[in-house]
Amino acid sequence: MPKVIPFKACRPARDKAGLVGSRSFIEYSEADLNDKLINNPYTFLHVIYPDFGTPNYVSESSTERFKHVRAKYEEFVKEDVLLRDKEPGFYIYRQCKDGHVYTGIIGGVAAEAYRNGKVKVHEHTITAREQMFKEYLKVTAINAEPVLLAHEHSDDIDLLINSITTERADFEFTTTDRVTHYLWPVFDASIINQISDGFQKLDAFYIADGHHRSASSALLAEDNPNSEVSQYFMCYMLSERMMNIQPFYRFVNGLNDLSEDEFIQKMEEFFIIESSDEAVNPTCTQEFGMYINHNWYKLTTKQQWIDAEHPVKQLDCCVLQVHVLDEILGIKDAKTDKRIEYQGGHIGTAGVEQLVNSRRYDVGFTLFHVTMNQLKRVADTNNIMPPKSTWVEPKLRSGLVIYEF
Repeated sequence: MPKVIPFKACRPARDKAGLVGSRSFIEYSEADLNDKLINNPYTFLHVIYPDFGTPNYVSESSTERFKHVRAKYEEFVKEDVLLRDKEPGFYIYRQCKDGHVYTGIIGGVAAEAYRNGKVKVHEHTITAREQMFKEYLKVTAINAEPVLLAHEHSDDIDLLINSITTERADFEFTTTDRVTHYLWPVFDASIINQISDGFQKLDAFYIADGHHRSASSALLAEDNPNSEVSQYFMCYMLSERMMNIQPFYRFVNGLNDLSEDEFIQKMEEFFIIESSDEAVNPTCTQEFGMYINHNWYKLTTKQQWIDAEHPVKQLDCCVLQVHVLDEILGIKDAKTDKRIEYQGGHIGTAGVEQLVNSRRYDVGFTLFHVTMNQLKRVADTNNIMPPKSTWVEPKLRSGLVIYEF
């Protein structure tokens, strides 16, 4: 099993925790981002955007920008917005959202485990982004958002978590997106050893979110073999039973010069098509919803087109890509073709109707989510999923627990 270690975290002062933690910057609209930066002097977004409000623009991928990030981070520490723990620990983090409760452990995971395949991947990474993130880590010397890792359920770890979370959390606050956050630091040496032993009994971790951060951390470790702290990166380790995997819905502009009737007729080669008076939210694999011209259809893949033996070809997103997007609509490269766009399944069928009815798209497809077993099978066989296969929750915040190199 990958080595997992406690570490001395840097964390927000207790009275500012709810103000410091921020969502990923890509989740904010420009207006919301400006509002946060103008009205909240403690948000970690000031560290991510250190030049906000200044006249000098610095490229977001430049070393100079990374130095500004580091300087702003040190300013937060100097002003006691962020406080350094005096001893190493694990950190139990819980997030409650929309009836889902996620409780796992934040710790340091050996970068060597990523290189030797004990931290398993299911997505491609882009070399240029890996190098850029590596330079970011080298200059800023912090992990501010943990990589999300799934692992096989462990009764031992579960019992430890349950025993600790009966006590009042060190942090407990609710954010404006109606998510409640809790954090329990664990500094007791005996419990730390039990947590470490529990992880040692597991076989592997699976990256649920954070492929590029993992890859760049591994590169940093290779560049700094004599730095013990650089040999680890911060991860949030969560039982696979708690993972909430949602699909990405597909939306297409244009029907490749086909009429609506011609398009549906071509699809009948691959799917059993049924008109539906209700919105179609698939309840099993090989079932799809299609919304076009104010009408819903339920699509069921015909048996002869299901490759149950191949870990990737059996995925619903792959079936849709091959038989509809590629063969019928002529979308050969789903990563670059501007006719296709993606939205997380959290928008629901009402969101699909709104986007298609607005004529932003001609057709929208709802899919069933990739299961945890499917994700693991892809990773275990060293295969790679198509783009935008999974929308994974929980979405973690930056600045709540920080790992310093």
